[in-house]
Amino acid sequence: MTGPRVRDERRAAVPLETTFLFAFVVIIGLIVGAVAFGYIDLVGQSTTVPVDDGECSYSLEFDPRDVAEFAEDRAANERYTDGTFPCVLWLDASQSRGFAPGEPVTRWQDKSSNGFAATPTDEAPEWAVVDGVEAVRFSGSSHTALTIDATPDAMSVRNDSGLTVTMLVYVVDKNHRDGGLYAIGAADGADSAIEIRQSDEPRESSRADEWHADPGPAAKITTDGEWAIITHTTDGERGTVFINGENRGSDGDGVAELGSEVRIGAAGSSRAFNGYVAEYFVSNEQLSTANRNIVECAMDAKHDSVVDLDAC
Repeated sequence: MTGPRVRDERRAAVPLETTFLFAFVVIIGLIVGAVAFGYIDLVGQSTTVPVDDGECSYSLEFDPRDVAEFAEDRAANERYTDGTFPCVLWLDASQSRGFAPGEPVTRWQDKSSNGFAATPTDEAPEWAVVDGVEAVRFSGSSHTALTIDATPDAMSVRNDSGLTVTMLVYVVDKNHRDGGLYAIGAADGADSAIEIRQSDEPRESSRADEWHADPGPAAKITTDGEWAIITHTTDGERGTVFINGENRGSDGDGVAELGSEVRIGAAGSSRAFNGYVAEYFVSNEQLSTANRNIVECAMDAKHDSVVDLDAC
């Protein structure tokens, strides 16, 4: 009688162990599922990004897990597990009040909570639409640039800290001599501490279509007559330029102390951009590869993928 009772007890124990194992698997499954749904929920929703006194909301129309380098970056830096990124200045023509093609741009309002505003230095550039993209038209005259009064403290940036500027631009003339895309002024009164300017070479020169980043390399533009996403990033020493996601090189030996003026459509007092600017997005750090890709992909997706980016 003892033997059979022992065998019956063992049989009874098996279902109990199986039940515990099943419950454990279900719990793990729910946890994993919650993480996955957390990422999926990002698609089509606004992502609010707080940074000191500045924050921006960006709607991601894609799953950030699909973006190149995202998985690697998440493993290395838990701060960006949701695909967010810092932002201290954001100009977006498509979201601007008073946008009317052909009308002067009297004020381009910053979308971050810093509340900056870009206003004309002299003659106002015009609102415009190119290939269905809302933008600001800069004529190539240094009198039609926009400036922003933004001290380093207000932007939470320093010359020795990182910075990333991402722009959606349309170049009308890549050989425009003495042109300038954007600049952040220097505290000592010099023209610029950080900038992207066009070549000083005459049109017939093989280097006439170069952009020069400070800090950073001299890179071929090769984008006139079409939209392009330009990213200029620095760690406070060296700068790197990306055109449509492609690394165009790095260079530099430091950044001068920053002043309080940001210029759009010009780099320096006599350099002016001939083209269109749809967005100007500034992060107060050197973004990781994954987060740079996410910024560029989000910018491109919002404008019906006018740029072909391999990372997206």
